[in-house]
Amino acid sequence: MTTVLRDSERVAPAALVGAAEKLRSAGWRLITASCVRRPDGAFTVLYHFEREERLRHLRVEVGPREAVPSIGGVYAGAFLVENEMIELQGLAVSDLAIDYGGRLYRDFDGPEGFVIEGAQAAGAGPQAAARPSAASPFEAAASLRLDACVPITPNGREVRAPGSRVPPAEGNGRLAVEET
Repeated sequence: MTTVLRDSERVAPAALVGAAEKLRSAGWRLITASCVRRPDGAFTVLYHFEREERLRHLRVEVGPREAVPSIGGVYAGAFLVENEMIELQGLAVSDLAIDYGGRLYRDFDGPEGFVIEGAQAAGAGPQAAARPSAASPFEAAASLRLDACVPITPNGREVRAPGSRVPPAEGNGRLAVEET
């Protein structure tokens, strides 16, 4: 048995932008969106809205090879949650205003997280000195790796800070990289 979220309206992907425009004109603000990949590879996407402490939801069902259109033209802040759904759930979103090209949360130092080269854990023996140690959140922030999110322009060009240590996106299959 499937339970449907209260106050949700099911809309076709082609009708999503129009439904979002109606909600915006009626004073509803976008809170966030949720995306769930179903066992058959299709997706359930819920856009969540609030007005006067009430919630409404737009529910969009898309197939495994279908894209949901971006509502970024209606709610500018939608680009963050839409990029997140692309990267973390594998959802296809078309017509993004700001496209991070699958690199919004990507960890560029590897799956272990941030590493400070040559750091030694307190009380560790001489063998530990040869290994890098995981950084604290403060050390990670101090390492100036805040440029790890590289936005992509609509024509597919990366916009990166001068001197960025973030590797180019070559070979990720999503975009062509143009160095600045």
